Amino acid sequence: MTFLKLVGHAWEAYRRNFRLLAFFSIPFLIAFPLALLLPNFTALSAIFLRFGSISKDLSASEAVLVVAVLLVSVLLFSFALAAINLVIRTQRALQRMTHQDIEKVEHHTLTLFLLFLSVFLVTLAVNLLMYDFGMHTTIGALVGFLAALAVIFAPQAVVIEDAGLRHAVLYSWRVVVHKLPHFILFLVLAGVLFMLVTGVFLALEPTIPYARYLALIVNSVFIVPFLEVLKTQIYLSKYTIL
Repeated sequence: MTFLKLVGHAWEAYRRNFRLLAFFSIPFLIAFPLALLLPNFTALSAIFLRFGSISKDLSASEAVLVVAVLLVSVLLFSFALAAINLVIRTQRALQRMTHQDIEKVEHHTLTLFLLFLSVFLVTLAVNLLMYDFGMHTTIGALVGFLAALAVIFAPQAVVIEDAGLRHAVLYSWRVVVHKLPHFILFLVLAGVLFMLVTGVFLALEPTIPYARYLALIVNSVFIVPFLEVLKTQIYLSKYTIL
């Protein structure tokens, strides 16, 4: 199946399930702004942790607040991804969402939470190590990129295959390798969409206060859910019967 057909399937699934997808995207609206409380910066409407801003002499209350905000953000993010993928899985397989499926969201959310948290901690440890030894930040960025590749299709593996932590990473890597052309085009499309939305709102910032944060909202409610639907379509394309 060509990438354009997958985009068509994704758009149709997104359009038909827009209300549910928008509802389940609400945690993004909480998770992303909540993460702004961390020592970070925003770029292209994404949030990046400013590793150099994490001081070793944080007070106990500040450290607890940072950890709590991080955990809640990752948990909400995991729940939104699990719910969105469940909606698209049932729609693509011509099934109805059952009560048992809804109950599994909790299990899938926990699996994704542990997976994303593990990846974050590994990336954080590597970047802090690079920072302490004065090494070039490119190494940390490369580690972060490889870690992202390992989990980019993890939500699909967890929800569709009911995979555990190890198998979710394995299945994600397999999709990246076996569907490499689709994956590259996905990255290009995602980059174009994010830059387009951000560029429009940055151009409006002189007349609309906090336009960059409006871009974050648009990306959270519309762009991220659509891209997640497209990822699900790419993942499901390995099942030719679908």
